[in-house]
Amino acid sequence: MDPRRAAEETEVYWLANYDPRLIQLVADTTGLGDVTAGQLPLRHDIASYDGAYAKIGASKASVTAKLAPGLPLDAPLMAIVPLDANIPTRIEAMARLWRALTGQQPLPYARSELPASRRERLAMSLRAVDARHAGATRRDIAVTIFGPEQVPEGVAFDDHHLRSRTARLIRDGLALIAGGYRKLLKS
Repeated sequence: MDPRRAAEETEVYWLANYDPRLIQLVADTTGLGDVTAGQLPLRHDIASYDGAYAKIGASKASVTAKLAPGLPLDAPLMAIVPLDANIPTRIEAMARLWRALTGQQPLPYARSELPASRRERLAMSLRAVDARHAGATRRDIAVTIFGPEQVPEGVAFDDHHLRSRTARLIRDGLALIAGGYRKLLKS
């Protein structure tokens, strides 16, 4: 990823153990496969030490796949689908891949996007942590996030509900940074 690019301009790839929607493609050993690596409608791909990661299909409906290392373009493919607690999500991703391969319209994900209120809280948590790391006080953070008219002056802030709310935002942001963001991939 290029740090000079905005988040929406950058393709993000997660490892399979973090993203159950990532489809692992390998050479077909059954003799049943009829789609080859060269037939995949790749929108973006990147080489890695453990294979190639690719976005397949239109940008808003793309599927992420990991192709085994050294996979010839003419090799028929099969997918590895672990049988775990995420199997419904993995099967849904497989159906999306099939629709992309056959030129069909993608189906919406069965699980809806995060509600707007949840996305807003996540953003506030990360902003609060960034401000804290930059040396801002809880009061400074509360003023920035909730507005100066909401935050009382002086000692009154020590017992104000926004002080506790700001502390929770910081705590939740730190938890996201410490790996909690990975849970979002499974929701």
